[in-house]
Amino acid sequence: MTQQLSVTNQIWRAAPMDRASMMDLSRGLEIEPLVAHLLTCRAITGVEQGRAFLNPSVDQLSDPLLLTDLRAAATRIEAARRDNERVLVFGDYDVDGMAGTALLVSALRRFGIAQCSYGLPSRLVEGYGLSPDRVEAAQRDGVTLIVTVDNGINARDAATTARRLGVDLIVTDHHALEGDLPDAVAVVDPLREPATYPGAGICGAGVAFKLAQALTGAMDDLDIVALGTVADVVPLCGENRVLTALGLAQMAREPRVGLLALASIAGVNVAEVTAEHIAFQLAPRLNAAARLGDPLISLDLLLTDSAATASRAAAKLHAANERRRTIDSEIYDEAVEMIEATLHDDERSIVLGSRDWHPGVVGIVASRIQETYQRPALLIAIDDDGLGRGSGRSIQGFDLVAALSACQAHLDRFGGHVAAAGIVIREESIPAFREAFEAAAVQQAPEEKPVRTLEVDALLSLSEIDGHMIRACEKLQPFGHGNPAPVFYTCGVRPMPDSVRELQGRHLRFVVKQGPASFPVIGFGMAGLLPPEATSRPIDIAFTPQFNTWRGETTIQLLLKDLRLP
Repeated sequence: MTQQLSVTNQIWRAAPMDRASMMDLSRGLEIEPLVAHLLTCRAITGVEQGRAFLNPSVDQLSDPLLLTDLRAAATRIEAARRDNERVLVFGDYDVDGMAGTALLVSALRRFGIAQCSYGLPSRLVEGYGLSPDRVEAAQRDGVTLIVTVDNGINARDAATTARRLGVDLIVTDHHALEGDLPDAVAVVDPLREPATYPGAGICGAGVAFKLAQALTGAMDDLDIVALGTVADVVPLCGENRVLTALGLAQMAREPRVGLLALASIAGVNVAEVTAEHIAFQLAPRLNAAARLGDPLISLDLLLTDSAATASRAAAKLHAANERRRTIDSEIYDEAVEMIEATLHDDERSIVLGSRDWHPGVVGIVASRIQETYQRPALLIAIDDDGLGRGSGRSIQGFDLVAALSACQAHLDRFGGHVAAAGIVIREESIPAFREAFEAAAVQQAPEEKPVRTLEVDALLSLSEIDGHMIRACEKLQPFGHGNPAPVFYTCGVRPMPDSVRELQGRHLRFVVKQGPASFPVIGFGMAGLLPPEATSRPIDIAFTPQFNTWRGETTIQLLLKDLRLP
């Protein structure tokens, strides 16, 4: 494939074809050669490995007691049941934390913890994690044991407060340890394990599931493990793939009341739910309330058995998501206006701040800015007291936390990982921080401006696409981070001139033809991507073929990823 840039300034990189491995897998697994090729693209070359990938099952999950301190955690919870102690499960305000909290609360109640309460921090007031204030409040309420979910690995101040007040602490988390372990009865985190640990990539809900499994011996609530796993964008490989596949099957087969209500208002048929539905329809609605102020609406939705309560909560989440989308769009437009007025072509980073921005939404906008301008982007919402809360997103090959570490003299605090991070900063420190962050970006950045790459799996002609081919590719589901839906490319297709439409939401729709074959193409958020002159000549398209059901009729459409003008 030539190194021609696409209209979105990407290079398409086709996966190499390992014909020998492909044919071995095709024969050994009795699958189509194309599916076998897609497996080799995902580093699966052995027949047994391929069989396990295509047939996720419970017996592929590792023993929960392989996790350090999990036995100690279970033993302490057994004592709490024996002594009828009051237990607080304290999660995080994102979907992973909510899902894990709902799972563990349900498991503890089934296990026999009669006095089990739950809590989540306010994103806008408290910020991330368990705080000393929360520990003190729990102690006043008679809590003698706190179990964290998706947080706590670095909550040393809270752990010290808990020890002083006589409250035991169990940490379950999946984030990296920074410094010493917190002073706790047990600290369960897969990142404490050696590289050979089979569940290395599990999310917070996955860790909570391991603890629940050790307590009850059951495989309950896999549906919300899948919810947390997909929403937290951990790789859908290994145990994550198994947990997600089993959870999606459970969600479709036995939908909990809350998710059924949420799926209904989001226009999702829960009987055919996919990881993509979670990522783009369900998770944003669950996150919306927390971004705008109240994460407990989402947690209550996951825990309720009442259809009426679930319906009311789902309506609130849908409304919150609509407000979030409006705010998101307004901030994005303002940020673009600021960038276009001030950004020089040789600058390697973007740092923006405003007193008019909502702190719960700046992370989403930072991600869009990063994609648009291909630079590390950090947006800061400043409150009336001059305190800024910012969220940053990185580009490939750029270590965001390392850059923030080089600028920490200008920050009140910061945290995160290579690709995403958050900061707290005083308004008067922003100019100096912006300068220091740009210096860190220049130091990390390569000499040449980075060019984005679109990974494509294979070259196809339109005549090769049919329902059988799509169903064969769907054997690789669930799709997501680490196991993306297959992307193919086709050269020399002709857009039908009268078919080009801009749909509501700035979506692009047109029909392509190649020989006798033709298919509709949909490009979400891609209005304007197809220039007028392209309708009079052949173009190349990169796409994912999929089924589309509309008003009871199912057809095939091509989900556009990019296009080139040869």
